[in-house]
Amino acid sequence: MNKPIESMALPAPENNYQQEHVLILLNNFKRWTSRDLMPEYGLAIETLGEQVFNADFYLLSHDRSADPILTYGNQRVLDLWEVSWAELTNMHSQATAKPVDRLARAAMMERVKLHNYVDGYNGVRISKTGKEFKILDGAIWNLFRDNGEAYGQAAWFKSIEQ
Repeated sequence: MNKPIESMALPAPENNYQQEHVLILLNNFKRWTSRDLMPEYGLAIETLGEQVFNADFYLLSHDRSADPILTYGNQRVLDLWEVSWAELTNMHSQATAKPVDRLARAAMMERVKLHNYVDGYNGVRISKTGKEFKILDGAIWNLFRDNGEAYGQAAWFKSIEQ
């Protein structure tokens, strides 16, 4: 069943900066890529949600509905796409790309579905105000809960080209 993830509240101290969700993202990243971002970036489990929300890399996720909706983006993602939390978590994932770039994006997402992750990804995206940028050397991966339930997909990247 492609049940969407319920919309999350803006990461804040009251919800531990959505640490439970962040942990699912990072654990699945490690599962598929064998890279552990926690020691790589000096992240501590006690403050993981806050550290990732304010990190110097980009991290975002979407649900597994037929036309996926974004479920999370750290502050760098919000700034890059020039959106509020409410706008981000109501945005269809495909809307992060211009219509002309959506076919290539969809093909890449199909590769992720089949192989559980893709790394070395480069792709053009567009912000809310129309600014184009290129993701450089990104990773996209499938998300699963500990019980094996499919949870969505996520993306991580460190660099962009404007």
